[in-house]
Amino acid sequence: MTASPPVVHFDRFYRYDELTAILRAYADAYPALAALEAIGRSYEGRDIWCLTVTNRATGAHDTKPAQYIDANMHAGEVTGSAVALYTINELLTKHGRDDQITELVDTRAFYVLPRVNPDGAERYLTTPYTLRSSVRPYPFEEEQPGLYPEDLDGDGLILQMRVPDPKGEWRVSGQDPRLLLKRGPDEFGGAYYRLYTEGLLREHTGGPVRLAPRFGLDINRNYPGNWVTAQSGAGPYPLSEPETRALAAFVIAHPNIAMIQNYHTTGGVLFRMPSSRPESEMPHKDVALYKRIGELGEEVTGYPCRSVYETYPAIDDRGTRSAAGGFIEWTWDGLGLFGFAPELWDIEGRAGIEGRWQGPWWTKEQSEEDGLKLLRWLDENLGGEGFTRWRPFDHPQLGPVEIGGWHTKAVRQNAPPQFLEEECAKNHRFVLRQAALVPLLRLGQVEARPLGGDLFVVRVLVENAGFLPTNISDKALRLNVVKPVTAELAGDGVEIVMGERKQALGQLEGRAQAAGPTFAFGQAILQNEKQAEWLVRGRGLVVVTVRSDRGGTVTREIPLEATGAEG
Repeated sequence: MTASPPVVHFDRFYRYDELTAILRAYADAYPALAALEAIGRSYEGRDIWCLTVTNRATGAHDTKPAQYIDANMHAGEVTGSAVALYTINELLTKHGRDDQITELVDTRAFYVLPRVNPDGAERYLTTPYTLRSSVRPYPFEEEQPGLYPEDLDGDGLILQMRVPDPKGEWRVSGQDPRLLLKRGPDEFGGAYYRLYTEGLLREHTGGPVRLAPRFGLDINRNYPGNWVTAQSGAGPYPLSEPETRALAAFVIAHPNIAMIQNYHTTGGVLFRMPSSRPESEMPHKDVALYKRIGELGEEVTGYPCRSVYETYPAIDDRGTRSAAGGFIEWTWDGLGLFGFAPELWDIEGRAGIEGRWQGPWWTKEQSEEDGLKLLRWLDENLGGEGFTRWRPFDHPQLGPVEIGGWHTKAVRQNAPPQFLEEECAKNHRFVLRQAALVPLLRLGQVEARPLGGDLFVVRVLVENAGFLPTNISDKALRLNVVKPVTAELAGDGVEIVMGERKQALGQLEGRAQAAGPTFAFGQAILQNEKQAEWLVRGRGLVVVTVRSDRGGTVTREIPLEATGAEG
């Protein structure tokens, strides 16, 4: 008797031990569909879990094209873990009841890694602190002088401090006292403030307040794809961290991975490649296809699809981008896989703020109108919970200050409980659409035609029933990272008279490459099927196995039998 499935609530975020128990419960409750493994261990020694979902009755996971999903690479981006859990729950609980999910689980594999940075997420969820990614001290082993975040008033939050200062660059909005606005270039004669993170000063002897350097090691800048030391948090060398090594080794060990989904927060955008180079340097067919897949995501999430390159700035005069060394950059530049990095949860969009992703985000400065929209949305939807009004506090080093501001972790960076399940559902639908696109090998007509005596011609028609080609992208062909589709014949006591036992068929196109209707002479025909043929001598059964790295493996037994018409 199988165990009961876990009860998972999609209005909260789970700690590591809870998440581990949930994943184990899924594997125990659905042994025919789910298997749990640790693919490595984190910096602090926690297991990095992967739940593989596929119907084992229809074949092993590594004989099927696979959709890869990970989340929580950055410590505070726990909404991604919730979306990954939601997808697991939908795939398992609706198999056999939902036609689309049943078909996908029967014919594809899903590798789901809900939390690839368990150390950072645990610190984020259990303390007032926030951090970018890894808990490993970097680049400084020892604490540095300056202002560092701390919960001064013991409310469990690290907010902001505003300090009256005639040189200050901030002023209070006349429309809402919670809102601070940038002081105008020609403003004077008012009440102005300096704005700092709530915290204490290390080695402070008076004078200007300086931030303590706290760059942190960024797991999503530690991959080999265009890795550069100039990128903040990139680490001492590519794959220097146990988490990045584990993920890279897993992806390399699973050549059946055909699509990548890499969840982040926040802002409501579907990021795609290119990242460190302009679009003009990508194969033009791949750009068009990338955009087409992104449109499918836009339809179900409501988020725009943008390239990382057009959104993130250069950080040096050589044009090095500030998102170099990312995971989907490596899986694209190294493996030619289409990958997306959704930035989940869009409070700005919900508040009616438009145009956030119509250009580089760093050029945008929040206007008073937009600030008021955000606070109005907060009041109408959360009763104002999520913003602490400014209150006096006697700072032990700076004297009288005021503490207040947004609860960034709970409202700005991640979806509040009331909105979490909706965020999960719409992003899960994008995953289903991606999985439906992958190449999918099928055998069409299969025959063993008798020629007399013990001679037979064995023919199999190999088809790609998927939207994407078996190589996935032109980039993959240029990299030479995907093997050709092969057809192999085997049979006890059967002699192959003509034809190689294992035949290379090249790659099979997908429906994505179908030419549009035209009356032009010599219109191209979609090359999504090829035939393999052998001349054999013998009787009994032969077995034909057709393999594609990214399109799956199919096997067929073919009897060698004489017919009444045989001469």
